[in-house]
Amino acid sequence: MTPIEWLDHTADIGFRATGPSLENAFCEAARAIFSFMFAIDSIVASTSHDVDVRASSLEGLLADWLSDLLAQKDLSGSVFSRFELTIAGSDAEGYQAKGRAWGERLDRVKHQAGTEIKGISYLGLSVDCDQSQCMTQVIVDV
Repeated sequence: MTPIEWLDHTADIGFRATGPSLENAFCEAARAIFSFMFAIDSIVASTSHDVDVRASSLEGLLADWLSDLLAQKDLSGSVFSRFELTIAGSDAEGYQAKGRAWGERLDRVKHQAGTEIKGISYLGLSVDCDQSQCMTQVIVDV
């Protein structure tokens, strides 16, 4: 199975991102949103942005992780191609994700800018793990 599967959606864009761990699935979700907006293989991982988000659920944590990356793109003009993340917590105490995204300043010609993602929708957002893999499902506003 490929780590990213695009979903049909009437108004927006959806995808499923999978990985052997929760952290890997979250990183694949980040790769999915940046690969939808840009030619991700053209993005050089020369600078980094630290991310530290907290949420009461894994779905909220996923939304906050992706939203932070999108906000950083808008605030600093950076685009990302490499991601690393550590997740800690539980349903009872909430979750925290600490990570880093690597990329460079946006060059619309070099990075072949595509469709802009405006935000992450909570509708249809899910995180599911079993013994062999984790899957995230995300709908983004375009």
